Parts: sequence; structure tokens; C-alpha cells
Amino acid sequence: MAAPVERRVQTPPVERYPQPEAVSYPVAGYPVPDYPVGEMPVTPLWAEPARSGRTIYMYAGAAAALLVMLMMVLNSTNVIQLPWPGGTSNAAGPTLQRSPAPKTSDYARADRFSSVYVAPALLSLSHTLPALQAACTGTLSSGCLTALKAANQQMTDFVSVIDNADAPTCISAGANATRFDLQSMAYGLDLALNGYQDYNAAEVYHGIYHFAYFGRSLKPDATAITAQKAHCSKVIPS
Repeated sequence: MAAPVERRVQTPPVERYPQPEAVSYPVAGYPVPDYPVGEMPVTPLWAEPARSGRTIYMYAGAAAALLVMLMMVLNSTNVIQLPWPGGTSNAAGPTLQRSPAPKTSDYARADRFSSVYVAPALLSLSHTLPALQAACTGTLSSGCLTALKAANQQMTDFVSVIDNADAPTCISAGANATRFDLQSMAYGLDLALNGYQDYNAAEVYHGIYHFAYFGRSLKPDATAITAQKAHCSKVIPS
């Protein structure tokens, strides 16, 4: 048997191309920062890391919020009563109480209104009109202005006293008429004072006339109050 013939395959030669030469480009001459190179500090596992200030504030805020919530729960369950702003306190402080007015009859109240408030006003005003007529004679003198101011202050006081006086319903008609006449007289004096400031003698005269016109109704008002007082009850309420 013939031995096998070994065949060799010839490979073509590998073509080699020349490599391009490395081209170096010029680099701008910027300074290169030289940072120090060192090793990062490593905290050992057994050492506690340092806490920042922000972490401490967070813990403090959380503790304060928890404390407030606990106080609210205790207060709502009446375990502890805390003085919350605007809350009601069980222990009420001392309060001032007015002493009750003495009980009296309507007749006694009407008599007091007539004798204590209306009668003195009539007596005083009976001298006011003559003083105005004597001081204000058609000329805007300083004496006329002084008399107007004094009468105006007097009327202001009388109106305030009558408005705050206690008048029972049994004399309400006479009391209301008295208030109306006094207020109308005060209006006349205001009108006269405005005329004096405007240097208007006619307005001053008109204001004094208005004062005198309603002043004539005070005596009939007092008479009406006296007549109405007779029908007031004399029974003292229980």
C-alpha cells in the first residue's frame, strides 16, 4: 500500500502598508493647575461620624413638635389643663358687679324726673334768654360772643342730663317733648355761633330767635309731665 502524499498549501505573502507618522499638534500654553494629590480621609468603622449643625436643629425641631402634640393630647383628655391662649379657665377671676338699683314705683320715678331734672333746667334757662338779648343787640360784639358760648355750654349740659335721665313710660310723652324742645334750643345757639363766625348778624339774630321760640314750650312741657305723673302707678314692683 502506497504511503500518503503530504500536500502543502502555499499562502500568498501579506502586504504591509506603511503606518502614518504621528502628528503632534501644538497645545496652547495655558497653565495647568497643580492640585495636591492626597488620600481621602477614611473614617474608621468604630468611630462615630461628625454631626452637622443642620442635623442638630432637625432633631430639636422634631422634639419640640412631639412635645406640643403630647400636650394637646393631654389637654384634650382633661388629664392636664393647660392655659392655652384664648381658652376658658376654670378658675374665673373676680368680676365687678353693679349693685342692683333700688326698686321704686313709676310715680316716684316720674316725680324724680320732674323735680330733679326738668325744674332746675327751667329755672336756669329763665335767666339765659335775657342775658342773650342784653348782650346781642344787633352788633357782633365780644359780649355777644361770650353770652352765646355760655348759653351753648349750658344747653349741652342740659340735653345730656335729660337724655340720660330715667323717665317711666307713663310720662314718656312729656319727657320726649322736653327733649325735643331742648335740642331745638341748642340748635338755635349753634346757628347763632356759626353766624358770628361768618360775621353774619342776621344769622345770629335768627339763631337767638330760634332759641327763644322753643324755650317758651318748656313750661307747658313741665305742666304736661305733672299731669301725666298723676296717672303713674305707685305700686313698688316686687
